[in-house]
This record gives sequence, structure tokens and C-alpha cells, in this order.
Amino acid sequence: MERRLAAILAADVVGYTKLMGTDETGTLKRVKELFSNVVEPAVTGHGGRIVKLMGDGLLAQFPSVVEAVQCAVDIQNSLAHGALDEAQNHAIKLRIGVNVGDIIVDGDDIFGDGVNVASRLEALAVPGGICISRSARDQIRDKLDFGLQDLGEMAVKNVARPVRVFRLLPDTESVIKKDTIRRQPAHRLAAVALAVVVLAGGAFAFYLTRLGSPGFDTASVARMSSPLPDRPSIAVIPFRNLSDDDLQSYFADGITEDIIADLSKVSGVLVVAYGSTRKYRADDVVFRQVAEDLSVRHVLTGSVRRAEDQLRVTVQLVDAISGAHIWGEKFDRRVDDVFVVQSEIASQVVKAMSVTLKANEHDRLFQKYAANIDAYDAFLRARASVDAPTRQNIANGELLFRRAIELDPDFPAAYAGLSFNYSVKSRFRFGPSPKDDANLSLELARKAVGLDKNLAWSHIALAGAFLANGHHEDAVDAVRTALALQPNGYEANLFTGFYLNFAGQPAEAVKYLEAANELSRIDTIRGLDFLGMAYFTNGQYADCEATWLKRFQLFGIPNYPIGHVFLAAALSSQGKTTEAAEAVERFQRVIPEFRMSKWLWIENYKRSEDRAHLYQAALKAGIPE
Repeated sequence: MERRLAAILAADVVGYTKLMGTDETGTLKRVKELFSNVVEPAVTGHGGRIVKLMGDGLLAQFPSVVEAVQCAVDIQNSLAHGALDEAQNHAIKLRIGVNVGDIIVDGDDIFGDGVNVASRLEALAVPGGICISRSARDQIRDKLDFGLQDLGEMAVKNVARPVRVFRLLPDTESVIKKDTIRRQPAHRLAAVALAVVVLAGGAFAFYLTRLGSPGFDTASVARMSSPLPDRPSIAVIPFRNLSDDDLQSYFADGITEDIIADLSKVSGVLVVAYGSTRKYRADDVVFRQVAEDLSVRHVLTGSVRRAEDQLRVTVQLVDAISGAHIWGEKFDRRVDDVFVVQSEIASQVVKAMSVTLKANEHDRLFQKYAANIDAYDAFLRARASVDAPTRQNIANGELLFRRAIELDPDFPAAYAGLSFNYSVKSRFRFGPSPKDDANLSLELARKAVGLDKNLAWSHIALAGAFLANGHHEDAVDAVRTALALQPNGYEANLFTGFYLNFAGQPAEAVKYLEAANELSRIDTIRGLDFLGMAYFTNGQYADCEATWLKRFQLFGIPNYPIGHVFLAAALSSQGKTTEAAEAVERFQRVIPEFRMSKWLWIENYKRSEDRAHLYQAALKAGIPE
């Protein structure tokens, strides 16, 4: 083995697994042609050698960092020009990172920090882009003529010190000054010159702009849907599923939700709820639009590739207002390490946004949810199933939550999920014995809290179990514990308002539900349902009416009584007799057999005056007793 200083180029094919899934034979052919016809000639033409090919990537070594960077530019220019002639879903795109540093040479292979940094820089680059280290920038500063964007210092995996990262700007062509050109065969110089001429019109810039790269179309605070928060704010876009199995989308969505939950534990960050970001997709996200729609400064996006027991998660964090790429990383781990990856991402995001963690918040970021990946898999399927609480969905969720517990008997989130399932089942009278369901819900929630008292969902589930058993004050105490653990959590604020309303504190309930709405930024069924109920209990009848009408307009007419009863009651309480009668008529077309005296759901209210308030207003509207 020997040590030497060298320039290292690392490259990786973007979306390789997805391309293979779409057209395996064609993708293999195009990647092979790319490496043999473009990459290899460019590397050797600039005095470098390919150390190794890795299916969807490569590592190359150069004696000169000037040549390494120019090689990277030539490759991307050639690829961008070719990509314009192909269908977008068939275009091959590369990310490239270039570093100069100390390496260890062992036979034909190379190792060391110089190699590690180049690989991390490649992961930070946008599709079709190039990132270089500060050491590389210092070497080429007076020798190459192109623009660079300083992305700042970033902590990267397996490298002791932060790395200063620069992104090659695509709006100017990269041309080596004449006095630094190494002698090349005449035909190669002619080819390079021809490529520069062909691309002078800006094809490379156009290509990157089409990809929605940060730094080109920044967000405007003036165009945001609501005022930008005075603290760091972030939206996490659902991660792309790059696995061969399209059914693994729930796994990518689960990782997204858990990262949001982890970030919600940090009091200094405003995190937009998953329900508001789920409509955006990472493969075509426009950072400006997300930031302006949701009124946030930062946007986190990424992808998940799962193959048997291996996992690759790639993430990037951007400042949508400045256009800066703040942090990015590629995690290649075993699937069993998914929880550690989620926590590391949340921790690095918080660090990149310069947020100070309070006592215990760091430890909460590194909670491990399950010891068995199959149990986590079943849990994610269950959570997706019960998102809408229909009778069938609750039944499916029960089976999956039980499967998760069977696979991992010490999995607290699975017990919490099953507990919450039973409390919903009890409140909606989906089972033959609501009392038995309520008791089992309480037993399971206490088990979840016993396994992990720092898991917010365990306390939310415990609150639901207390409510199902008629213990309103205990429910409020439990959900306040969840709120302390997850102060910026959408669900923690949402259910705090939900339980406070039933406990006879509607004004306080409205405050937390409106806070949850601020975290969500986009209306959800639960958010509107809970807020509509609290507005009525608090005597805000016009707000109640507006909320339920919006709920009906956005999500359709529900086939369960709650929305119909509250809307009719709100209308009659305002003296809107005609509108109330129309609401009741619509209700009776949906559930003709409904009678207020048979509606046991109303018993969830602690105070008799709250029950009477709703009951009498509903009868006044014309709902049959």
C-alpha cells in the first residue's frame, strides 16, 4: 500500500433501479454505451484511469484536479446534449463529485478520505450536476473559467471534519485556459471544441433547469400563502420509491412520515404535517411551489431503494428562498438499520438549519421503534390502512397491528396503533361490545407506554383509550404528555384539541386545533372534522358552518352522522331555518334511519350541558328524535 495525493471523480446513474424496472434491457444497453462511448474516452482523454465500475456508478483517479473537473464537465455536457433527443423517462442522468485529497493505493484499488469525500459530493449533486470540494476549488480557481455556488460546510458520513462544498453553475460553459491545456491528439481536441460550440446555446443549463434544480427558480416570501414563520420551517416531500416493487411505496411513505414525526420533536422547528405534503412527489417537485404553497423556507426530498435486505436512502435539503443546497447524503445500509437512518436524517436536518436542541430532544431523535423489520413493515401497512376510519379499514388495521406485535412483542408503536384502533372501534360502535373494545384499548395503551414512555403516539393512544372509557381528565393529561414530547407534531396538537373539546374545554380545544391547522397548511378530513365540532361546542356557529361546508366541498358528503348533525345544529343555532332544513333533508338521504335518541356517540362529551347543547340544536334543525 502507498499514500499519494490525487484527484478523484465519483459518478452515479440517477434513478437506476427505476430505469431498470421500466426497461431493463434498454437501460443496461444505454448505461453500457454511456460508459464506453462517453465516460471512458473522457476519463482517459484527460489523463485519468477508471478505478472501478459499480453497475450504476464509477470511480476514477486523475493526477490533475483541473483535468478531473474538466472531464466531469465534458461528460455532463455530452450527456445533456444527448438527453434532449430522448424521451425524458429514458434519459440517462449522472451525478458527479470531484475531490482532491490523500488516498491509499492498494493494487488497482484506492481508499481513504479523498475517495469518501468524492463519493459524498456525488450524492450532494443534483441530477446532471457536479459538486466539488474546497480543496478542488482552490486548485482550479485560476485555471478554469466557470461559476461556482458556495453551498457551505456540510457534515458527511465517515469524514471527521465538515466539507466545504461548491456546485458548478451550469449557466456558463467551462473552458480550460490555453496555457493549462495538456497536449491531446488532434482529433480529441477537435471533438472537445465541437462539443463546446454545440452546447454554447445553453443546452446544459436548459437540461438542469427542466429538472427543477434548486438555485434557478427561488421562492418569494411575498408570494407565500401565509406569513413565513419566524423560526426555521420545513416541508418533507414524500420520498420516491425506487424499489423494483411498486408496492414498496408504503415503505417510502412510512419513512417520510417517521422523519416528520422525528422533526416534530424539536421545539425550535415548524414542520408541515404529512397530510399537507403528500400531494407533492419528489420526482417532479418544484421547490419554489412547495415553499410558497406551504409558507416554509426549507424543503427536504429524497428517495428509497429497497432490495431484499439492502436499503439505499438518498436525501437533499434545500433553502427554497436562497436556492442553496444546504445538505444531502446517501445512506447505504441494511434494511434493519432504517430507524437509525431516519434519526440521522432528522438530526442532520436540524443541524443544517442551525437549530439548537433542548435537553432530551437529541435522545428522542434516536428512538428505535422496532427490533424486527418485518414487524415495522406490517406496522406501516396497518398505519396506511386506518388513515380513513371505516369499518373495513379498522378491521384490516387490527389484523396488521396484531401481526406486527406477533413479530416483535416489544414494539411500542404497534401496541399504540392497535390501542388507538380499538378506541376508534369503541367510539364508532364498530364491534359487538364497545365496552370490551374500550377496556382492551386501555390495556394495550398502557403496554405501549410501559415499553417506551417517550413515544408520543403511545400517549395519544392512551388518551383515546381513556376517552373511550369515559375518563376525560385522564385523557387530557395523557395527550398533554404527548404534546410535551412532540411540541410541533401535527397529531399531538390535533388530538390535544380533540380530547379537550370532549373534556369540556372547547375554547382551549379551538386554540390547539387551529395550531394543528397551521402545522398542516392544507386541510385534512380529521382537521376539519375536529375543528368543526369544537367551533360548535365553543358557540362559534358561523365558523362551525363554514368549516363543515368546506369539509363537504373538499372531501365529499360523509356517510357517517357527525358532520351532518353538527352542520344542521350550527345552522339552526344561527336561526337559518331554511338552510338547516335543507341540511337535514340531505342527511336523511344519506342515512334515512338515523335518530338522535339512538346516537350513542354523543355520550363522548363529559359535560351534560355540551350533550344537551348539541342535542337540542339538532332537534331544532329538524333531525328526528
